[in-house]
Amino acid sequence: MALFTPTMLRTAFSMSRSACIRHATLRYSSTSTSESVVLPRLQSDLKTAMRSKNKPALNVIRALQAEIINASKTAKPIENDGTFYALVQKQIKASNAAIEECTAAKRLDLVEKEQAQLDVLKKYAEDIPKLSETELNGIIDQAVAGFEEAKKAYGPVMGKVMGAIKGRPHDVEYVQKKIEELVGKK
Repeated sequence: MALFTPTMLRTAFSMSRSACIRHATLRYSSTSTSESVVLPRLQSDLKTAMRSKNKPALNVIRALQAEIINASKTAKPIENDGTFYALVQKQIKASNAAIEECTAAKRLDLVEKEQAQLDVLKKYAEDIPKLSETELNGIIDQAVAGFEEAKKAYGPVMGKVMGAIKGRPHDVEYVQKKIEELVGKK
């Protein structure tokens, strides 16, 4: 007599499988932060782009999802809009560089293609809520005030500011320029 019949095994496997799926769903939903606005929308945007046959949006979203998957295998996964904003900014810089190269090579067809993709990336960057300049000024002023006059340097102040901002989308160029102004004055 067999200890387990095939029917019992199938039933046990299907029950454990549904429990695993339920656990995975709970785990996924528990790791998403309440502040993420654009990141959870990415999958539905992909479906919309596929239905409307919007090639530039489709290419951009697929590239972003590939980068998100690759980042999930590293120590710094993309889990919220702050890290997603950094990824979008990186893609925007790469797209601008590609447009310059295509323009220099006089490939107007590729320039148009890159420009369409750049427009999609900029739309995502605009949709992500960022820290305002007044909030950034307050954080920077607190960081500068926390150092003694002799120890005020760009590196330590930037480290303290980035620690305070941590994970929230912000304009990096503005922060850099503001810190250089304050540290250069004092």
